[in-house]
Amino acid sequence: MNQMANLQEELLKRREDLSLGDIATIYGCCGLFDLCSDRDLLSLHFQGAEPFLDWIGWSATNLCVIHKDFISWVRPEYSGGTATAGYQSDPCGDANGVEWGTCDFQLTDFGRLRRRGPVRDITKNDVRYCERQPRYRLDGSLVTDDREFDARVAGEVLLQDLRRLVITGNAGTGGQFDGLQQLVTTGYTNTDGTPCGMMDSIVVDMNGNGLGGGAGMTWNGNAIAATYDFIDILLAAFKRIKTRIKWSPSLGMQRMNVGDIVFVAPNALNQCLLDAYTCWRVCDGSQYDETVFDSYEARNFRTQLNGGMFGDGRIYLDGFEIPLIDYDWELINSPSQFDAYLLTGQVGNVKVLQGEYNDMRSVPAAYQELQNTFYTDGGRILSWANRDQTCVQRHIEMQPRILAWAPWAQTRFQNIQCQGVTDPLSPDPTAESFFPETSFNVPSC
Repeated sequence: MNQMANLQEELLKRREDLSLGDIATIYGCCGLFDLCSDRDLLSLHFQGAEPFLDWIGWSATNLCVIHKDFISWVRPEYSGGTATAGYQSDPCGDANGVEWGTCDFQLTDFGRLRRRGPVRDITKNDVRYCERQPRYRLDGSLVTDDREFDARVAGEVLLQDLRRLVITGNAGTGGQFDGLQQLVTTGYTNTDGTPCGMMDSIVVDMNGNGLGGGAGMTWNGNAIAATYDFIDILLAAFKRIKTRIKWSPSLGMQRMNVGDIVFVAPNALNQCLLDAYTCWRVCDGSQYDETVFDSYEARNFRTQLNGGMFGDGRIYLDGFEIPLIDYDWELINSPSQFDAYLLTGQVGNVKVLQGEYNDMRSVPAAYQELQNTFYTDGGRILSWANRDQTCVQRHIEMQPRILAWAPWAQTRFQNIQCQGVTDPLSPDPTAESFFPETSFNVPSC
């Protein structure tokens, strides 16, 4: 008990060398808004919900290392390079044997996303700038003081980090986790370095061609004839995945539902896809003739593609509905060139692609001597404050990762050309060429 008391006393004595921040507050003496104006309600709303992250799904875990082994193939025993026979004429004769191969995956640790708010003077936390006190809302929730405001803004930026790393993350960089660019790829190997090609994803490089196809397209490095358009290639990828699912003992008996497989792309590309799909289905071969696309049949068909499970549109491949999901983070390569993914999240009740986060719920109870540490959002986020006299700074942290147990059921499309009336927009404030703002002014005292 004495050791615990001494540790708690030492921790309480510790402090950070903090300098008071000059970024504007919402309640203190340095108002972010004119609190004395006639406005009695100001609603602040940033990114809001993200259907793609919700579709991936995130669950809590306390397992650091996950190792899975898969039997990748089973075949007759070979002798002299030839498969042995399964029949036997001699009732007393020996049977021939069998062989099998394995692939394994090992996932270690989590990413670590951490952000901090500005340094605040705790004596000014509840000070009002003037008598009028408007109501402030952030994402629909009432913000009651500067502490909550700073934590919410830091949390928004933390989610921006997550949205980027879901695509570009690389576990080889400290603090990151593998995103789709690392997971949906070729060249899979076992943990001992031996190849495991059965697990390779489908990677299609459109080579800067539009949805009508063209020269230089490849499928896992192999040439695709220029006569095929993007819809043909997308359909071929879907058929390959569906065939592999049927061959999988654990997945083949599952009933696939709408939303198990989705097409994820920037909004601008999804709009081009819906137009191209319309002509692929109902045009007479003159799909680039505007008079054909503007026919009653084509316009009516195009309208029916709107909506879908996520409200971003839908197409049908082999009669199966594929919902489209708009995702404008790290998939816009230029004003007219994009990446996209055809992703299998689950087959029936079996998840094959999912997110996990280190469960922080046990941390405050396990380290009660820290006192100012707490979790939020069901254990997704850990928060604590550093202090120096009456100055405090709020920190938040999340530790996520993505598991992809069937990379062969995922497809990445690279370098797709799509020209729209205007340049695409991204909600990512670091992508300044696509964000509505091209320059940023930080409000300060």
